[in-house]
Amino acid sequence: MFGFTRRTDYALVALAGLADEPSPDPKSARSISERYGVPLPLLMNVLKDLVNGGIVSSTRGAKGGYSLARAPRGISVHDVVSAIEGPVSVTLCCDPAEAEPCQECSVEIHCPITHSVRRMNERIQDYLREVTLEHLMNDKSDVFAPTSRLVPVTSLRARIPARVPGGKGDS
Repeated sequence: MFGFTRRTDYALVALAGLADEPSPDPKSARSISERYGVPLPLLMNVLKDLVNGGIVSSTRGAKGGYSLARAPRGISVHDVVSAIEGPVSVTLCCDPAEAEPCQECSVEIHCPITHSVRRMNERIQDYLREVTLEHLMNDKSDVFAPTSRLVPVTSLRARIPARVPGGKGDS
């Protein structure tokens, strides 16, 4: 299945929980875990990655915990995926971390889709950069509206006039 890992899912849930809290006080990992049913050991590792990624800040001590390092509109899904999973790439030939991107690929020399897949990867990355935590928390956002220039087949069929029996073009 192509999609976010459980770690990324939990990261997004935890971030939405931190953003949704009216209190400015840091939230403990335990309180986040209990509120959303996320396993505490996994959540603590996810929060550590989010701190290292500059998305969450942590405060030590009895009243310590975690809080957002920036506003929800300043945290993109791309930021979160990158902090949790590393570089976003659809295939190995799109991975910016690879010095020789298609080195592992046995069809690299003859690959008819390399450039298309790389463009698709760029579009996915652009979209993930566009969608923010604020968008996820407010599902009425226009960012989720389809923007593809591809037209659904059903839409095309509606534009084609119905054939009239005995009309021009009928035999």
